[in-house]
Amino acid sequence: MAEEEKKKSKLKLPLIMVIVALMMVGAGYMVMKYLIAPDETKAKVEQPTGEELDARSLQTDDLTTNISDERFLNVQFTIVTDDQKTRDDLELRKFQINNIILGDLSTMKKSDLDSKADMEKLEEKLRVQFKKLIQEGDVQRVYTTKKIIQ
Repeated sequence: MAEEEKKKSKLKLPLIMVIVALMMVGAGYMVMKYLIAPDETKAKVEQPTGEELDARSLQTDDLTTNISDERFLNVQFTIVTDDQKTRDDLELRKFQINNIILGDLSTMKKSDLDSKADMEKLEEKLRVQFKKLIQEGDVQRVYTTKKIIQ
């Protein structure tokens, strides 16, 4: 019996060491995750208020044009910029914005404008072109606010 107790006591020490090592690793992970590493929720960008968004947004004119498959399209877009100054700059360039929109739409067909994905491609294409117009600032997003195909 004495030999069995010696074997059990020899097994207890490595087992205790493994458990202590696992607890230390777990504690180290928790310290790293919650105390040392930056909090991801704080790193998220805050959404602007409606007033801030309105101050940074420019709505295009109500535009009607013919598209390449002999239909008419009536559209309106809202352009969201990074700040009021960029919005004001785009407001002064409204004729250029209208020209870009009409030029792009005149080459499109109804099938190019049917789905949500198609409209998102157009919005992104317009965003890139509008961004090229301005020297400072950023065009963050273009939204389609009106679309009627006849």
